[in-house]
Amino acid sequence: MPVFAVTYTYGPDTDSRMEHRPAHRQWQSQMHEAGTILASGPLDDEPQPGGLLLMQAADRAEIERLLTGDPYASVGVIEDTAIRQWTPVFGPFAQD
Repeated sequence: MPVFAVTYTYGPDTDSRMEHRPAHRQWQSQMHEAGTILASGPLDDEPQPGGLLLMQAADRAEIERLLTGDPYASVGVIEDTAIRQWTPVFGPFAQD
């Protein structure tokens, strides 16, 4: 199944983002338990806050659909989302 690297860039409304972080992390936990999110976490060294999600799905359209379920998407704290198909060659996500 294809793997995708999804990066979020968060907007300036940190208060709303922090308020909705528990719901965002609960959504991530559910996606991880379902095997859709392989790994995720904040991007700490960027000048603007963001996050990285490694996800697997049948195709990009499914990733786009799944991301609409993220509570951060519904409250509008994500300024930009980039989705790139990724082919891991080494490591735990490499596929034979």
